[in-house]
Amino acid sequence: MKRNTVLSMGTLSILIGMLMLGCAEKPMTTLDAADMALKEARQAGAPDYAPESFREAETAYQMAQEELAIQDSKFAIMRNYESVEGMLQAVNQEALRAKTEAVANKERVKSEAQSAMTNAKSRVQEARVILAKAPMGKGSQADLQALNGDLQTAESMLVEVDGALVAEDFLGAKAKAQAIESLAIRVHDEVAHALQKTGKAKA
Repeated sequence: MKRNTVLSMGTLSILIGMLMLGCAEKPMTTLDAADMALKEARQAGAPDYAPESFREAETAYQMAQEELAIQDSKFAIMRNYESVEGMLQAVNQEALRAKTEAVANKERVKSEAQSAMTNAKSRVQEARVILAKAPMGKGSQADLQALNGDLQTAESMLVEVDGALVAEDFLGAKAKAQAIESLAIRVHDEVAHALQKTGKAKA
């Protein structure tokens, strides 16, 4: 009887040990770290300035969450969060890479946007100068008004570019500055063509 009791206690101890082994705890620390890494990457502008790397980090996080849900759905003795731990560590690495890329790319685009802004202002000024020399003849008034309206639009957009730079929307600022430059070049070229065609210029 005592021997059976000893065997029962031994079996019970083994079962308890198995239960404790299988009943692994969720990797909450690693999960929190992954959440923070994604948050920091997002704050660094990764969705805009490192979109591919950020998508990879988000995909890895989603897969980790799915595996976490699978383990949670199992009986306690069958749960194993080791794979989840490894997947979350991969999320940390991907998010850090996205953040690093975003910081570097954002600085590069900032420089490009500032350069595009300088070019745009120069082109608008050049267009203003040549427009003042445009020939004033019969039938040309409407065309000149239209070109002047285009330049006014370009000048108002310059203000928007300044605002975008202040708001650190460097992608938007760059795109708008390039659009302004293209518009000013078109005005300049149309007036230059008219001057060449007529051989006249306003004194």
